Amino acid sequence: MRKVAPIPALPSALSHRARRWLRGLSWLVSMLLLALAAWLLHRYLGAMRWHDVATALQDLPRAHVIGAVAATAISFAMLATFDVLAARSVAPSRASPGLAAFAGFAAHALSNTLGFHAVTGGAVRYRVYAAAGLGAGDIARVVGLASLGVGLGYAVLGAAGLAMEPAVANGWGRIGAAAIALLLAGLLWWLARPRSLRIGRWAVVLPGSGAALLQMLVGGVEMSAAIGAMYLLLPPQIAPPFADFVPVYLTALLAGIASHAPGGLGVFEAIILGAFPPQARADVLAGLLCYRLVYNLLPFGVASLALGVFEARQRRAPAQQPADLV
Repeated sequence: MRKVAPIPALPSALSHRARRWLRGLSWLVSMLLLALAAWLLHRYLGAMRWHDVATALQDLPRAHVIGAVAATAISFAMLATFDVLAARSVAPSRASPGLAAFAGFAAHALSNTLGFHAVTGGAVRYRVYAAAGLGAGDIARVVGLASLGVGLGYAVLGAAGLAMEPAVANGWGRIGAAAIALLLAGLLWWLARPRSLRIGRWAVVLPGSGAALLQMLVGGVEMSAAIGAMYLLLPPQIAPPFADFVPVYLTALLAGIASHAPGGLGVFEAIILGAFPPQARADVLAGLLCYRLVYNLLPFGVASLALGVFEARQRRAPAQQPADLV
């Protein structure tokens, strides 16, 4: 067995100060984003007639709505896969693939709607994995590896979107795509040797290059499906080329996460609406409302019901068989 090369941890005092500064900066960015989003939405919505929005909702092609539901299912299946891969690496004998998939789906379905991804998603995963006998350290490792996969998915889609030369890149897209691709290739080369990351008192064994490549592929499918769900709900007559929509969606998604607003509500909408001309915004808002229903509220409802069933079965099941509940 090859030795795992550790990445040195920061001194505890330095890491504590750094966390305080980062937390303060995070909340400052959040407040600024929310204030800007509120101002933009006030402008955008004040110029609309709600009759036009209702008409646009009625005119959405039903086949596109069904396609958006299917794309949502694919996206959440891939998000659940991140947890399956992470649990297989951390605790293969204690967390079954079904339990890990359930934890990943429920964590993302609730945190995408409630916001505060680290808190809400972490709490859901802790409840599910603790029932399988995993300790706090192993659960933190699963969360870390699953989050790495999501981040790699952003990078893969960002590179692919830039490679397709969206209008916003002004002809420089392929240079940005090549830079991201080189960074990802460098990461795979670096991970060819076993590595571990130490954060405070937690140590996480990083995935090998093969596992990281698999995470990139899963992440690419997941992000493509998530973007596709929104893209299908844009009225066909105003929808830009898919390549032009990818950077808009990714920017809105990351800004929504940074805002800590529940589901990025307001910030996500403001950026998407701002990417379209004023005369098209009523139609875009109709698509956004339908997207919130399909991609946020529908999985949230399913996950809430599933967690209720999980809790009920946990109370009835023998304490020694928690991993068989899903």
